[in-house]
Amino acid sequence: MSVRAMWFIAVIAILSLFLCGEGQQVKTPQAVVAKDGSGNYTTITDAIISAPNNSLNKYYIIIKQGTYYEYIQVDKWKTNIVLIGEGMDNTIISGNKSYGGDGIKTSLTATVGVNGKGFMAQDITFRNNAGRENQQAVALRAEAEFLTFYRCRFDGFQDTLYTKKGLQFYRDCEIFGTIDFICGDATAVFQNCLIEARLPLPKQYNTITAQQRKFVNNTTGIVLQNCTLKATQELEKMGNVTAYLGRPWGDFSRTVVMQSYIDNFINPKGWIEFITKSLVQPYYLEYENRGPGAIIEGRVKWAFVTRNPKIASNFTVRHFIEGDKWIPADVPHYLDLQE
Repeated sequence: MSVRAMWFIAVIAILSLFLCGEGQQVKTPQAVVAKDGSGNYTTITDAIISAPNNSLNKYYIIIKQGTYYEYIQVDKWKTNIVLIGEGMDNTIISGNKSYGGDGIKTSLTATVGVNGKGFMAQDITFRNNAGRENQQAVALRAEAEFLTFYRCRFDGFQDTLYTKKGLQFYRDCEIFGTIDFICGDATAVFQNCLIEARLPLPKQYNTITAQQRKFVNNTTGIVLQNCTLKATQELEKMGNVTAYLGRPWGDFSRTVVMQSYIDNFINPKGWIEFITKSLVQPYYLEYENRGPGAIIEGRVKWAFVTRNPKIASNFTVRHFIEGDKWIPADVPHYLDLQE
């Protein structure tokens, strides 16, 4: 057996132990990506291409520390892929495509695009470095069923995280951006996430969400539960930038912010109309939020505030995305409202 083969076996054994937490089963990774050649792949793309098609079982790929300058596509036949990094500060996937810079469609600017059912990512940063001056620039585009992101960072400016479609769950993640930086028409719940608005271009305002529900019978929407919504230090220093919880991208746009902390950077109106669209029937709901930005006086008349837990419970992990049926057991989550 060669020295390299022995080294790879040792890496696999150590990582297997690393992935085994209290109450969890040992997961032996099928592939290790390392820029320094200590794994069996040096690019994430090659590891994904080598994964089996239409897999019914999870396929674990460890990504060792480093910044990977790749544009990654997880095709729909690459099911149940699991990417596990070494921490969002250490494992970074980075690109810089933008609508303004390249003239391509917004969805094609994504550094990483996920179309494979059952995908999961943990301890990774997804980044788009195009900058605030280059319009729409997606760090991650998610458009498949049963997607899970745990302890991941989504780092960009406009349209950072494009939750395009499918059932999705985000836990203990960090999302940074300027305009519509959580957008799309997925059915998505964000739980215990840090959401930070960045400094936009001069004369621009911040909008955290832009949900795209087009038809009243669609079950889609964005839910922020027990999240922290705040401004970055750079934005705080400016002090004169207006920020909103969101704006309706679709005629029946639906966004719920509940049991979350909202800092004082949010305009008292809470929500704002989309510049190029007239209001049809958006559904914007707040429930039991806290913090200086959660004061409900001054909210727009087309948004709602409720104190009724029966209404809010419709948007929990259990009821809104049926997460009790598919979220991996070793990803922490609560199914209902926080007591």
